[in-house]
Amino acid sequence: MRRDDFSQPTIQLLAKRVAHRCSNPGCRKPTSGPGGASAINLGVAAHITAAAPGGARFDPSLSAAERADFENGIWLCQQCSRLVDADESTHEISTLREWKAFAEAAAFIELRGYDVVRARNFADLERKMPELVAEMRADLRQQRFTREFVVLSKAWSYSSGRTPHFSYFFEDHPELLGKLQICVHYRAIYDVKYNQVDRFNFSEDFAEYLLDA
Repeated sequence: MRRDDFSQPTIQLLAKRVAHRCSNPGCRKPTSGPGGASAINLGVAAHITAAAPGGARFDPSLSAAERADFENGIWLCQQCSRLVDADESTHEISTLREWKAFAEAAAFIELRGYDVVRARNFADLERKMPELVAEMRADLRQQRFTREFVVLSKAWSYSSGRTPHFSYFFEDHPELLGKLQICVHYRAIYDVKYNQVDRFNFSEDFAEYLLDA
């Protein structure tokens, strides 16, 4: 099947306009650096609307030239490029265009010596996964000083000794790990995986949001 891929000049332009950083505002990882005597690139020139039918967010109204145009591209790290295509309902065209605009503005500002921090919108996160956030809020209201939680199947057994924690189950929340990865991008939680157990901690900002609402 024919793909309307980007040219090399377009790929280079997408990377350079965001300073070779992932355009996901919750990630912004550097995507290039030294590798041996040369340099390595871990970035991807991703299509906002797919390069071919069947891809994420494919728009049949676009011409081949429009699909391969700079305006239809966004620079991402490899992990985020897979995430946006795997979770198409969360990563809509408007969302990716917003990411791109923010990343270019951030690069422009940083080039002039300023730091950029984007405030996380936890209300937006809650709209994406209301059932999970509601359960987290109920748990924190019962145990206000607990921050750790684990991700499990109900068929498993788990003991963390005397460390207080919450538990969230795959059976209760479809695509749970994917949702938690988005929470990480929003800086609502951070990964503290240990001994092959998926464990996370709530950030204080997100805990305050849940307790104050």
